[in-house]
Amino acid sequence: MFSRARARLEAWIDRHFIGVSTSVLLLIVLVFYFAKNIFVTIPAGHGGALWLRFFQGTVQGFHYGEGTKIIFPWDKIYIYDLRVQQESAEFDVLTREGLQISVNITLRFRLSARSLGAITAYAGPEFVKSLVMPSVGAVVRTEAAKYTLQEVFSAERQKIEGSIRATISQVVSNLIPTELHPGSEIVILDFWFRGIRLPPSLQAAIEAKLAQSQLVEQYVFILQREQLEKERKIIEAQGIKAFQDTVSQGISETYLRWKGIDATLKLADSPNAKIVVIGGKEGLPLILGPMGDTPGATTAGTPSGSASTAPAPDSATTLPSTVTTMTPSSLTNGTAAGRPSSSSNPRQSNQGAPTEPLALNPAISMPIVPLDSR
Repeated sequence: MFSRARARLEAWIDRHFIGVSTSVLLLIVLVFYFAKNIFVTIPAGHGGALWLRFFQGTVQGFHYGEGTKIIFPWDKIYIYDLRVQQESAEFDVLTREGLQISVNITLRFRLSARSLGAITAYAGPEFVKSLVMPSVGAVVRTEAAKYTLQEVFSAERQKIEGSIRATISQVVSNLIPTELHPGSEIVILDFWFRGIRLPPSLQAAIEAKLAQSQLVEQYVFILQREQLEKERKIIEAQGIKAFQDTVSQGISETYLRWKGIDATLKLADSPNAKIVVIGGKEGLPLILGPMGDTPGATTAGTPSGSASTAPAPDSATTLPSTVTTMTPSSLTNGTAAGRPSSSSNPRQSNQGAPTEPLALNPAISMPIVPLDSR
């Protein structure tokens, strides 16, 4: 029986080969052309509502899950995101004292898979923007009118957000008539204020108040710093006083004389020209100068601040770098009158010529005072 049916089919195909081939090719072309409408892929975490063009439209109480679905090219599947979503919006609200502020809110939610057919039939894919967010804005305005601006900015803010979230859950459960879907089409997960924008004048006043508050705190820290600086200066003054008391008790005439001798030795080692007078005050030599090219010299036995400084002599009158030593006896016995001592200036007079007085630089010459006058 099957062999006879197969034979008849093959005979029919042989007789209508051209028509059958043409029909098969046309069918393949149509499938490739309408492939996007025939093979519909639903991504992960999404769902689909089926709409039939010739059979009563949207199918209620039914939805497609994830994966690839095959439908007639004239039908359509509306795909919805069933994962957790969030939507933000900004609304102008009035507080209890009548102040108008702008609040930016965020709503976190997810759609119910069983309600996709009702959502498609009643509001369409823009269900959240066309129904949910306007209802949220109405609830926010109603609840914000129960509180003052200070309460919105204070710790009561979380309480206000919880109250608005509970009210929104009740409102959105009745957005779609019960005949289409008896339950809630959207599940509210969270609600919070992202930001609150005040009127420019009020915001400027608050910023000025905060600036003055910070300025007051700045002055408090300045006073604390000055108090600490006062204590530091007191401690420093006490340390200086203790140092001066200790030093003044430890300094004696012998110590000062030893310091003078030490300074004299250091000056004597200097290559600068100078005059050393033995038998000065307190037994210390007097060093007078300079007589060379280096300006300035220090007199031993006197403080450094009172050192005598004389201008440098001209190059034409510069004497050799040497030391002329005069004792008190030489000053009275004729050294100053023309007879130099054994350690006088090496510039000796020629044989037969009269001796000349002690050659001093005219630019820094100074009178010699006898010891009796001292």
